[in-house]
Amino acid sequence: MCRSVAVLGAANPQITVGAGIGQSTQEAGDSDQPYLGPGFGGTSVASVVFVDAAITSTISLGGEVSLAGDITGTQYERGTGGGYTLLSQHHDTVFSGVVKLRTPPPNRFQVAAGAGLGLARRETNRTGTFVSDTPPFVSTPVVESLSDSVLAFTGGLEAIIPIGHRLGILALVRAHYLVDNDRSRDGLVHRGVSSQIFRYGIGAQVRF
Repeated sequence: MCRSVAVLGAANPQITVGAGIGQSTQEAGDSDQPYLGPGFGGTSVASVVFVDAAITSTISLGGEVSLAGDITGTQYERGTGGGYTLLSQHHDTVFSGVVKLRTPPPNRFQVAAGAGLGLARRETNRTGTFVSDTPPFVSTPVVESLSDSVLAFTGGLEAIIPIGHRLGILALVRAHYLVDNDRSRDGLVHRGVSSQIFRYGIGAQVRF
């Protein structure tokens, strides 16, 4: 009976839950002045949360969410009869299914590499003023929100230092490529934010 229980336990998928917090970096996107520009980028607080199920001792399949705070930039946009001076705030949230290949469990220091596919939710909020080109040059407050979802590719690396049978210290890196040319239907720049994202952090993982 004891042998039977041990075999069944070994056959069950091993579940790993991990989370890390760090930074997200995005380069400035395209500028389309005088219509919209300049492009903007920056660094913000980021986090990655994932759940993996072991398929074999070295391969796992899971899902993750990659989040970040807003990056901000000042932009000018040409409009009909005037121009907009804007403070733009932007963040991307990426949801991915990921396959990982890792070094064998007995190793004291483990490394995993992964790749995946998913969706990114892109959200931009702009506040500012519109000033007309003609007298009396009236200034009007404006608020604008842009939201859409695009295909996203994810690549990543993880380093794990076990500190117990279930718990480990985690360092992770993620690179996201969003399938978004950042153009509106008329061909003009839509946001001015890069579609390439680099995120990294430290945290912990637990195995069940």
